[in-house]
Amino acid sequence: MDETLLRKTADLRAIADIRLVMLEDGPGRGQRLLIGRNANGVTFEVAVDRGFDISELSYKGVNIGWHSPAQMPFPSHDPGSEEGWGFLRNFDGFLVTCGLDHFSRPYEADISQYKHPHLTTRKMPLHGRISVEKARLLSYGVDTETSEISCEAIVRQASVFGETLELRRRISLAVFGHELIVEDKVTNRGFRPTDHAIMYHINFGYPFLDGALTVEGLPDPLQSELHSQPPYPSDDFGEKVDVVDARTTPHQLPVVLRNETCGVAVSLDYSQATLPKLAVWRAYQSGIFALGIEPRTDLRLETGGWLSPSESRSYSLKLSLARC
Repeated sequence: MDETLLRKTADLRAIADIRLVMLEDGPGRGQRLLIGRNANGVTFEVAVDRGFDISELSYKGVNIGWHSPAQMPFPSHDPGSEEGWGFLRNFDGFLVTCGLDHFSRPYEADISQYKHPHLTTRKMPLHGRISVEKARLLSYGVDTETSEISCEAIVRQASVFGETLELRRRISLAVFGHELIVEDKVTNRGFRPTDHAIMYHINFGYPFLDGALTVEGLPDPLQSELHSQPPYPSDDFGEKVDVVDARTTPHQLPVVLRNETCGVAVSLDYSQATLPKLAVWRAYQSGIFALGIEPRTDLRLETGGWLSPSESRSYSLKLSLARC
């Protein structure tokens, strides 16, 4: 880092910081958060006790991420409650990781591969369990040598006579940069093969999500539909989900979301080889009002959807923020 800068601010708090805090009030009382900010106006929040997900993102004072009526409750509700729909009582934040062995609707899965002495099937809850698991924090800080803000943790999803899956996640942001990078490695730490599936539920909210928002990079029919039905809250909307498979319907990367009124653009880049599908979730119901852009793996493949003992898969996301 520039020595002149270090002469002006000894510990860099004037331009960049990341702090570990604990909430002391409200529905989320007791959970740990990492709050980071850099010199270019990027601010992010990591929910250490909720899958090490990015619970908040803003740029130059403009909120980009989604805040739900659930308000990040802690302890989290059991995702298996309410006949597998309990996830919706926890669902909140900019990035919510879904998996590590299941995403989508509740599903009765064959678990015979685990040699469970009492069960051959188990109900998988909506969007899996990893987003409610607490992380083991490995590191966080601002590195003066690399000029980088970063944090890293391990999150484990495990059961006796079931899966033992480990997510190792590193989140980084340059002190003078505009790119927030998420690097993940999922490993089967058990001694039996396990199902593996992951979806990155990236959620945009008000004021970035509003009638002025446009989306670029999606296949023409879906992009045209999105633009013909701009995001405005409606009491009766519910939700709508569209899924694109890049192997059959190629689309451009990065996917760019732009709001000229806010003066902010967000670009999402990732590997289509490892995350071949992309879901677009519209939940424009009043009081919810969210747009999800969701890169994901395949789900329940007959071949290739398993992790053998000690096998790993790696994924990465790059979120670039800019004025427009």
